[in-house]
Amino acid sequence: MKKQDNYLAMPVVHQQVAGIDIGSQFHVVAVGDDPKQDVQQFGVSTKELFRLADWLHEHEVKYVALEATGGYERPLVNVLQEAGFEVLVTAGANTKNYRRFKSDTSDAIHIRTLHSLGLLPPIFLPDEFSTLIRPLVRLRKSLVEDAADYIRRIQKALRAGNVRLDTVLTDTNSVSGLRIIAAICQGQEDPLKLADLVDSHCKKKLTEIIELLRGNWNGAMRFEVRSNYRLYLNLQAEIAELDKELDQHFTDHTKGLEQPAAVANPTKGRQKLRQSRNTPRLPIEEYAHKLLGVDLSNIPGFGRDALLTFMAEVGESIAKFHSAKAFAKWLGFTPNNKASGGKVLSKKTLKNKSTLPNTFRMVANSLGNMKKPNPMTAFFQRIAYRAGRIKAITATARKLAVVVYKMLTTGEAYEPTKLMRDIASVKQQQIRQMKKKLAKFGITGADLGLFTNLSAS
Repeated sequence: MKKQDNYLAMPVVHQQVAGIDIGSQFHVVAVGDDPKQDVQQFGVSTKELFRLADWLHEHEVKYVALEATGGYERPLVNVLQEAGFEVLVTAGANTKNYRRFKSDTSDAIHIRTLHSLGLLPPIFLPDEFSTLIRPLVRLRKSLVEDAADYIRRIQKALRAGNVRLDTVLTDTNSVSGLRIIAAICQGQEDPLKLADLVDSHCKKKLTEIIELLRGNWNGAMRFEVRSNYRLYLNLQAEIAELDKELDQHFTDHTKGLEQPAAVANPTKGRQKLRQSRNTPRLPIEEYAHKLLGVDLSNIPGFGRDALLTFMAEVGESIAKFHSAKAFAKWLGFTPNNKASGGKVLSKKTLKNKSTLPNTFRMVANSLGNMKKPNPMTAFFQRIAYRAGRIKAITATARKLAVVVYKMLTTGEAYEPTKLMRDIASVKQQQIRQMKKKLAKFGITGADLGLFTNLSAS
């Protein structure tokens, strides 16, 4: 008979551990290895969750491990944390590689065993305030996308009647575009009067605008435009109410907090943030400065939208990452190399379902479009020239993540001069590497034609 591995001989890291198998209809909890005496099933109602916590207290449990299962674990995690347990939430992939009969009971016992041996890596869980505002911030993003979709529907309806508002204006959601749509909903269809509503800075000629706004109107087209516009206005009203709710949460959470002592005047040196129609009208940069201790808005391109997303997804919990590399890897900006036999089998990055990686990429893309010189834009352009724009976006997003991590962990303000010194050190390193290669292959200045060019000049 083949001898089985004795897992009990391994060193135990955590004592008094419970493992929970999360389900949509019930949860299975194991506080020992005996399936008949140490395992119990609980429901998913609030009463059952508190009964589960009391049962764990009766068995003197201190550490609890469970899987992240599509959000079903969140109510239980909140109850267990409030009850004083040290909760570890791990990814489902970390508990699946074992050979045994699979059931809810065996899964709970296996999770408990792995956690007691210290073999379960935790997933990132933000602080309580970030967990509170995260659904609101994600809802806001969804409402903004829905509002943009209704504008596209209005464009389609107008295009069916050959009213080419999308050709007249680059952005239909601009002030002029919304002004024209509102006039159309009020019954105005005269192209001359609609053309007067277009901003004077429009590049097209007035006669061309008039002809593009002259349409073939019908009842169905009018109703579709009015209906979509009413829905658009309702969404804008909901976004305004949501911003008020977020402002109240930030006000309550920052109440009593003083401005960091390192900054006498928090507005001095702060860059003026560019605001679009969908940018929150609440002072996120001031709230974030109070909570984080540093002003992230001084980073070029890091506006209110990026700050709001960062506060919702990470907030004050960035210290849970042991290094800037770990933070960048969690965001999916570094290759997750898998090698075997001396060969790299895969370089795919880790997936991250949060909206923060895309936010960093959007900031990086805006840095690539900036005309005002700054170290981050210079870095983007250098990578884009060498490897293309897509890789430059990812590389710049990773650099942004490292800068943000160092600012938050050290408490130092954003210093472009330090980045310039880093660029200068990289240049000196490249020069040293070139000299080594020239010496290695015995290449001289005459071989490169340097002396010839100097004498010719």
